[in-house]
Amino acid sequence: MKWTPVDIRQMAFPVGFRGYAPSEVDSFLENLANEIEEILKENAALRERIEDQGQAIAELKKTEGALTNTLLMAQKAIEEMKRNAQKEGDLIIRQAELRAEEITRSAVKEATHLQGEVLNLRRQRDFFVEKIRSLMQNLEKTLQWEDEKADQREEEASL
Repeated sequence: MKWTPVDIRQMAFPVGFRGYAPSEVDSFLENLANEIEEILKENAALRERIEDQGQAIAELKKTEGALTNTLLMAQKAIEEMKRNAQKEGDLIIRQAELRAEEITRSAVKEATHLQGEVLNLRRQRDFFVEKIRSLMQNLEKTLQWEDEKADQREEEASL
């Protein structure tokens, strides 16, 4: 039987000739002592359990702190890596832009040079075409002159 404070307060002992019956009082006190002893043991066990759980909580908080610290360090490392990657990307882009500008300048220079060469070759072609025409005209005149001379010789020979 579990005793409550109300049970203890309401406990009535039969009064004997000389007062309360000592055996019942002794029995009650023994039961009460056993209950209190059991309560104290249970209380001690609960305190020990609370202490163990407190230690477990402290360990968990310590672990949580370490994890939080690790997470913060990882976030900082990620941010640093992002910044470095951005810088490296910007540098690569800038180098590519400079290289593209250099290639463009070189291509424009080469195109200008080639246009000059083409123009020069066209002039040379025009010059040689004109020279060949002139030579052909001279050759034609020479051939006509030779024909005329040959005709004259034939006329003189036939006379």
